[in-house]
Amino acid sequence: MPPETNLIYSHRIEVRFRDCDSFGHVNNAVYFTFFEQARVMMGGRLGLNQLLGQVSLILVHASCDYKAQVVFGDELEVSVGVASLGRSSFTYELVARRVGDGTIVATGKSVHAVFDYPTGRTLPMPAPFRAELARLMAGEPAAP
Repeated sequence: MPPETNLIYSHRIEVRFRDCDSFGHVNNAVYFTFFEQARVMMGGRLGLNQLLGQVSLILVHASCDYKAQVVFGDELEVSVGVASLGRSSFTYELVARRVGDGTIVATGKSVHAVFDYPTGRTLPMPAPFRAELARLMAGEPAAP
């Protein structure tokens, strides 16, 4: 993760038994669900969802780099930051840390675009939504 990305929101997740595979650690695909949960919670808590108005988002890219194993009963803190803004898309950087020892267990990136599902085309970001993402990217607190 680039050091200039401000991690603006954190969400805690307890690892469930069902998150683990036959090797006893969290299955690689589950990290994407952890990242999604943190993003969705952030959107609701910081009011980003309301700023979209009548348009929607679509996920266009997701990646995860695995750093350490996680097992049943671990508690993770997944942090999210806005890394870049485009005309119709933006990028989140994500970091998952084990709460018990602070170890970074995974880092990730997700790219989202403003999308018109009926036409199947991207749209420019609504100005209020883009302005709020820019504020958050600059490290300013979320608007009230």
